[in-house]
Amino acid sequence: MKAMDLKKVFRYPEDRDARSEELLNFALDHVPYYREHWAKYDPGRSCPIDERFAAMPVLTKADMRMYFPAGAVPDGKSIRQGLDDDEIEYTFTSGTTGDKVINLWNQPWWHASEMASWELNENLKKLTYPPKQATLASSLNVGISCEEDLPFDHRIMGNLLYLNEKANIICWKEAHFKRMVEELNSYRPTVLEANPSLLAKLCYYVLDHGLEIVSPDVITFTYELPSELHLAAIRKVFSSPLVSSYGTTETAFVMDTCEKGLYHENLAYNRIEFLPLKEEFGGPDLGRMVVSTFGNPWAVMLRFDVGDLVRIKRGGCTCGRDLGFIAESIEGRVTNSTFTPDGRLVTTRMADLAVCGIPGLREYDVCQIDRKTYLLRLQGNGASADMREAGYESLKRLYGPEGTFSVDIVDELLPGPAGKYRRTHTEFEFDDWSLC
Repeated sequence: MKAMDLKKVFRYPEDRDARSEELLNFALDHVPYYREHWAKYDPGRSCPIDERFAAMPVLTKADMRMYFPAGAVPDGKSIRQGLDDDEIEYTFTSGTTGDKVINLWNQPWWHASEMASWELNENLKKLTYPPKQATLASSLNVGISCEEDLPFDHRIMGNLLYLNEKANIICWKEAHFKRMVEELNSYRPTVLEANPSLLAKLCYYVLDHGLEIVSPDVITFTYELPSELHLAAIRKVFSSPLVSSYGTTETAFVMDTCEKGLYHENLAYNRIEFLPLKEEFGGPDLGRMVVSTFGNPWAVMLRFDVGDLVRIKRGGCTCGRDLGFIAESIEGRVTNSTFTPDGRLVTTRMADLAVCGIPGLREYDVCQIDRKTYLLRLQGNGASADMREAGYESLKRLYGPEGTFSVDIVDELLPGPAGKYRRTHTEFEFDDWSLC
C-alpha cells in the first residue's frame, strides 16, 4: 500500500512541505494518540516529509472509536473546559453502526475551511460568506430532527433555513413537497445546499406538477455522491450553477468542484495523499485518499481514511487552478464496490453511468449477490417492460455476458440508516484494503 508521489503529477505551494512537517511534528510531540501509537513509525526528522507521512499508519474509524475524541486533543486543552466555554461541541457522524464516530466540533474552524473552499469555484467566490442559505438534507446528516411537522420559524437558524426535519423521506407527503417549493420561492436563498437525491425528488415533484421554482445563485451538493440521474432532473428545474463539495465531518471541506467540474484540493486546510489501487482493480489513476487537516485547534487528524475512491486528473484543469491535488471524479465508497465475474472492480460511479440512461428511471439499486449473480431494482415512471429490458442490457454491458442478471421494478427505494442512498453493494464481504 504505497502512496503515489503526487509531486510528479501536481504542483504544490512552496510552503506545503514546511506546513506538513510542522503538523506531523506537533502531532507526534503534543497529541496523545499519535505520540503513543505512531511515533515509533517515524523514520526520522531528517527524512523528507512525504516519506515520513507515508511511513505512518492510516487512521481508521475503528481507531477513532477506541481512542478519540480525547486522543486527538492537543496537550494542555481540556474537553470539559472547551464544552463549558462553547468552543466545541460533540457531534456524531451519520454513518451506519460500523461507521459512527464521536467528534469534537469547532464551528470557527469549520466555517474557515468552507470559506477557503469557495475560492476554488468562481460562482461561489463572488458570493458573500456566510450566504443566505437553504438546506435540503436528511435530518440525520444536518439540521433539526423532529417527527412532527415544524413551522418555518422553527427551522431557521441565523442565515440557514432547513427545508426538511424528517429523518426518513418516507414521511414526506404532498404537503411537504408543496411547503418546500413555497418556502424556496419566498425565502429566495443565495445558496441551496442539498443531498442531490433529495433535491432530485423535489425536482420530480416540480416537473410532474408543472410548478415554477426560484433558482438560487448556486446549488451545492454534499452528504452523498451525486448521481448523473439526479443531476439531469435538477438541471431541468434549476438554472443555477452546480458545485459538488467533498468533505467529511472529521476533515471539513477537502475539495470543491471548479466551474469546469473537476475537484480541487482545499490546500489551506487539507493535505491529500493518494493510494492507487492495483492495476487489476483500475489503478494507478483510481485509488483511495487519506487526508490530514491543518489548523483545527481541537482535533488533529492525520492520514484519515475518508473511505472513498477517486480518479485523479493528470494534465491540470482548464479552469487555470494548477496547485494541489485534482480529481476527475469521486467514484463512490470503497466498500460499495462491486465486481465483474472475472474480478474487475466496478465503482458506484461506473454503475451509475451504465444505468442512468434507462427511460423513466428515477432511482435504482444494484446488488451483487455472489461472484456472478446480480440484482437491479428500479424505481421510475416509465413502462415496466421497457425499464426491465433496458436494465438487463445495462447490467450485461457493465458486468459482461457471463453474469446472471435479474431486474425488479419497485414502487419505492429508500435511503439507508444514515439517510443516504447506497446504490451499489455486495451481499458478501471483501477486504477493501487488498485492492491497493
